Amino acid sequence: MLVKCIKQTVRVTRVGYSAFSAGCAFPSRLAALSILLMASMSQSQAAELRIAHCLHGCPTGSSAENHLILRPIYALSYNTRNKVADWAAYRVTSGSIGIASSLSRVAVLDDFVEETLSAVDFVNAEEVGLTHAQFVPLVNFAGTPYWNEVNYMTNAVARSRNLSQGAWYGLEWSIRNLVNRETDVHVLTGPIFRETPVAANLEIQAQHRVPDAFFKIVVSIDNRATAFIFDQDLPVHVHHCDRRATIDEIERLTGLDFFPEDPRLVSGMLDTSLGCF
Repeated sequence: MLVKCIKQTVRVTRVGYSAFSAGCAFPSRLAALSILLMASMSQSQAAELRIAHCLHGCPTGSSAENHLILRPIYALSYNTRNKVADWAAYRVTSGSIGIASSLSRVAVLDDFVEETLSAVDFVNAEEVGLTHAQFVPLVNFAGTPYWNEVNYMTNAVARSRNLSQGAWYGLEWSIRNLVNRETDVHVLTGPIFRETPVAANLEIQAQHRVPDAFFKIVVSIDNRATAFIFDQDLPVHVHHCDRRATIDEIERLTGLDFFPEDPRLVSGMLDTSLGCF
């Protein structure tokens, strides 16, 4: 029996998180049956669910109130208190990268997570030096039929213009260059919040918190890794290689446990491939 999905995502609540959204835009019978199987899982069985977007297991340590969102091109854990994902995970391949110049960047409200920011909340963002940005970038998936899923507001974040145009952009370009030259990579990224906030908040009434910094961990499929930390107030001229960090340092700052199935990854092994000498 072939199950036809009416919506692009299906919400499953028995996964050990407050919500689970699984990508449903698959025409095959196997995909439809897998969704039915996930819906009938017990919590103990769901704990063993393997998510392909997360290399060596998805991060642990997020609030039990978070929404775990699974879509065909990424997974993320959305924190409704901060109005930003605690982490996002995705895999970049030479086939997924495309030209995004003609693709829409219009924000899309998530059908299953109401407690997000909206496009209106970013209208005056530039007045405080922020821009409407995304954890999972459009260009990395412009070559897939699922590119518009990066426009969901659960993937949105307020990031400084200098960072977006400087080190962040430089690293994104280097990642795509690495993938096109060498190998696929997994990326794990998310916010860092300091004990004393340093980033300006958006001028809105909704409870939220703008990240003070961001982390990004890049891991090749042969387990070479390099990690970075980018502060919101980073000057635009700073090179991404100057912001290299360790995975242990990022775990201490975020309270998350990365790669729970294989925590032995050593950061720095992808330095040269990412243009860092």
